[in-house]
Amino acid sequence: MNSRKSKALNASLLVALLALSMQASALERTLEFAAGLEHTSNALKTSTGERSELEQQATAAFGLNHESTSVIAEIDYIARFTAYDQNTQSDQTEVTGDASIVYEQIDDLLSWTFENSRRNLIRDRALANIQSNREIRSISTIGPELTLRPSASDAIYAGLSYSDTTYGDSDQQDSANTGASISWQHSLSEVDVASVNVNYQDVKFDAGLGDNQYYRATLGYSASLAKLSYSVDAGYNQSQRGSDNASGGYFRGESIYSGGSSDWRLAVLHELTDTSRGGGIGDFIDLDDFYSSALEVDIFERTNLELEYNNSTLCRACLFSAVVLIESEDYEELENDSDEYAFGTSLTYQMSRLLSAGVELGYRDFRFKNNNARDDYNMINVGLAINQSVTRRFSVVYSLAYEQGDSTAATGDYDELRGGIWMIYVF
Repeated sequence: MNSRKSKALNASLLVALLALSMQASALERTLEFAAGLEHTSNALKTSTGERSELEQQATAAFGLNHESTSVIAEIDYIARFTAYDQNTQSDQTEVTGDASIVYEQIDDLLSWTFENSRRNLIRDRALANIQSNREIRSISTIGPELTLRPSASDAIYAGLSYSDTTYGDSDQQDSANTGASISWQHSLSEVDVASVNVNYQDVKFDAGLGDNQYYRATLGYSASLAKLSYSVDAGYNQSQRGSDNASGGYFRGESIYSGGSSDWRLAVLHELTDTSRGGGIGDFIDLDDFYSSALEVDIFERTNLELEYNNSTLCRACLFSAVVLIESEDYEELENDSDEYAFGTSLTYQMSRLLSAGVELGYRDFRFKNNNARDDYNMINVGLAINQSVTRRFSVVYSLAYEQGDSTAATGDYDELRGGIWMIYVF
């Protein structure tokens, strides 16, 4: 699909949003504007020839939530403009976020889903994480779903979908995806459900290289208890590209435990995908800033594991969060295999009604394997932020952060110190 058709699909989504905004009687809207200055000691994250930079930034964030008898909408976008005073990089304007609208055209029978996801992704994870090495990936999807209920305990869901994927710079990754799915779900009791699921996707690349057909068949089980909910979907998936076939097991599982003031979340995914779709809409892993958009078309097998913990009672006025990520990618043809291990934690403390402080600590370890000859590296980052509320809607944020990179390449080590001030107004 060319960029004109992609824009048309995105425009249709925006028209649907506008119509919803005009017709709905009760909407929850949020609108936030922010402007800030950030100074960095090492703008290009290099070991030699460090260059300082003053970044001038302006952001506008829009959120919308609505739920009625026929429409459920969740919208969250942020537009960001960055100007570089010393011209270490080109000025950048980007829009990122997510939109999801479910419209029930016929009660309990026919519904339509509109989705859009925009992510700022690393193009090549072996290079420095700077703006010139990032690009926007947009995925827009539309499709109907038919629901049949042959009995009180059984439901059959049949759906069609059309998805368009576009990248800001990597034109060879632009693709169109036509899909079909069917799922039979059987209620075993009031708290658990078993299912049989079949999915098909036909992926065509605009450049004409790498077209493939994807098949998946799984058995699923989910349960929702008082404090614990979990779901498991396991089976087989296959990706066929010309005469080449890649196949293997598929597994997706998620478990959430809520114990009052604290909660745990464990998510695991093992699947086949391609370099255009990646994780698709709503990437499975939240800690995904370093999801590589890849430079060439290929099929790969990925395995992700994420463990998250939140606690609001470690102290009387603080919130603690921690997340662990393990990710592995194994490509069919490209020499791009890698493993990633990441850890992040944060603590926010409400010092007074108008003043709060937050500290963050993060660690990432990248290891390139098999015939991938790139250099392994790891990163450590720490940050401190002070939020001063001036009025109910206006606040000032002061931030200070340090990042260190350590690589097996002699020129891959770097240090960066960054400080900034932001003014934020919420309508």
